[in-house]
Amino acid sequence: MNLGELLKKKGTAVETISADDKIGDALLKLNEKHIGALMVVDANGRVEGIISERDLLMICSDCAKDQKVSEFMTGKDKLLSLGLKDSLQKAMQIFTEKRIRHLPILEGEKLVGIISIGDAVKALLDAVELENKYLKEYIMGQDI
Repeated sequence: MNLGELLKKKGTAVETISADDKIGDALLKLNEKHIGALMVVDANGRVEGIISERDLLMICSDCAKDQKVSEFMTGKDKLLSLGLKDSLQKAMQIFTEKRIRHLPILEGEKLVGIISIGDAVKALLDAVELENKYLKEYIMGQDI
């Protein structure tokens, strides 16, 4: 699948913001849309840049420095997690459907790790590359 095909399936709508808009507006839009980045465009829709969650995190590191983590965290009652025996496909399904980027891995009540969507994508790409290598070797009649 090429990127054009992916965009046909996903859609081409892109959330944007103006370079002159306020940081608060960017934060509000990211939160309302449950997205991680906004494209910065001029009045004619030409791309001027991008502002991401990480950019805003650097800016706002002092904004709430005296507030407690409990005021902002996702609590245990709403926390999504997986176990060691769950599949990578299940993790990818959760990342995609719930639009989250991190999943704690639990064994019972014990935290044993955490995976990000980046970890999952890399693992899937590595598996595909290995499979392609073996298939090419098989087709070419080479010993594995």
